[in-house]
Amino acid sequence: MLILAFETSAKAGSVALWQDGKLLGENYQNTGLTHSQTLLSMAESLITSCGYTPQDVTAAAVAAGPGSFTGVRIGVAAAKGFTWGLEIPCCGVSTLEAMAENFGIHDGYVLPVMDARRNQVYNAVFRADQGVLSRIKEDRAISLAELCEELKEIGGPIYLVGDGSTLTYNTLKEQIPA
Repeated sequence: MLILAFETSAKAGSVALWQDGKLLGENYQNTGLTHSQTLLSMAESLITSCGYTPQDVTAAAVAAGPGSFTGVRIGVAAAKGFTWGLEIPCCGVSTLEAMAENFGIHDGYVLPVMDARRNQVYNAVFRADQGVLSRIKEDRAISLAELCEELKEIGGPIYLVGDGSTLTYNTLKEQIPA
């Protein structure tokens, strides 16, 4: 199965091409241009550079958020348009879960965090055990103060991933030493 994946829920946009669980290639752009200006040309370039045509793609995946509302809409519209024309399946994927899945084989808690502005982050909490993730908290927008109170109850190492990592770390490092 050849899957084209779209990610537009944050400031940067990306596309990736997967085949049978293996990443074949990806294009990432964080230039400040809107996703509507870059996304489809990135996808076309990626598919071509990997030696395929759009007709070879058998499914598409798209980041369904949380994140930028406009960004998510652009990604979903692009994925739906691409799959509708080819009559192939399209599925939405939690942005935060996808971030956590890339964490690797470690033990502890994985917190994907995306800056939601106004001292809030989009966040979920996962427990990682030798590369196997278990969801502890659903996707949500949460204030850093509320997140701090929740994390005080967690024992063990906490790993932050995402564009809100620096903000979260700098805000909570005095109160949450793990």
